[in-house]
Amino acid sequence: MDAASILIVEDEPVVAKDIQLSLQRLGYRVPATATSGEEAIRKAGDTHPDLILMDIVLKGKMDGVETALQIQRRQDVPVIYLTAYADNHTLERAKVTSPAGYMLKPYQANELRTTIELALHRAQHDRHMRERLRWIATTVRCIGDGIVTTDRGGRVTYMNPAAEDFTRVTQEEAVGMSVTALMVFSEDEATQEGNNPADQAMTEMRLVTIDEAMVMSRQGERRVIRGSVAPVVDDGGAVLGAVFVFHERVPGDQRLLPSSGRDEAIWKMEERLGRPQGIIHLCSWCKRVPDQSGEWYDLATFIAERSAIQFNGGLCPDCMDQCFPCDGRHT
Repeated sequence: MDAASILIVEDEPVVAKDIQLSLQRLGYRVPATATSGEEAIRKAGDTHPDLILMDIVLKGKMDGVETALQIQRRQDVPVIYLTAYADNHTLERAKVTSPAGYMLKPYQANELRTTIELALHRAQHDRHMRERLRWIATTVRCIGDGIVTTDRGGRVTYMNPAAEDFTRVTQEEAVGMSVTALMVFSEDEATQEGNNPADQAMTEMRLVTIDEAMVMSRQGERRVIRGSVAPVVDDGGAVLGAVFVFHERVPGDQRLLPSSGRDEAIWKMEERLGRPQGIIHLCSWCKRVPDQSGEWYDLATFIAERSAIQFNGGLCPDCMDQCFPCDGRHT
């Protein structure tokens, strides 16, 4: 594994040289040193260090805090402040940059190594978390189901594009809006009690399944949906909000009562055709099925090619829990 590279920003050449020698004895690389904020920004862009050791008091127009802010706007690199100043005003200013560490001079070599190693580890962990969140965010944006998240008061905090298309309301318009204002649930169809499934999920601390519910958009459009709502809780069990996943019931999948004798006959025929009988060989491991020629297909493809059933991509409750664990780390 390559040694971590560390940029030193220190306006006293003798001190900078001492720090450089200490880092090299500890096994780190020092590709460059800088004595001013402007020079530090330039050399950080040229060398792309793994970490920056930054003095707060620098010569020139920018101090260490302002320099760290400018660098962090350009690249993702942790900063450790190594300074002789620990007054409250300096500490409050340093907090703005979310430093990876704050050490006072004079420093001890073993203390410096510990601080650097922890900072590098946390930076790597944070990068992995951000990458994971990007994957989840992209999946949520592309998924066919509508997804709405709320705070503990039932107010919308996020909507994916599918939910925007369904409600005809943009996320910017919906944020802060009550779910019941976004979609009006029929009082006798939404859930077992009340007409707000998000409230029910948070109150009862359980997954609430919506088999079929009539909702009305703000424009007065009535549509039938199905889906589920799950509470989001923190490590202590306190409710943070809810996640509502839903999709519209397609005409071929609806189970509404027929309104006439002809409709009833068609409905019964669709019911019979929708429930074919017989035995299908299903692999217990991969969940694929064979056709008459012996070629194996995944179950969704097999069903879609032999029926009028359409599959709408989405997440089941277990997968929702994997992507959005109810542990309070995100809403």
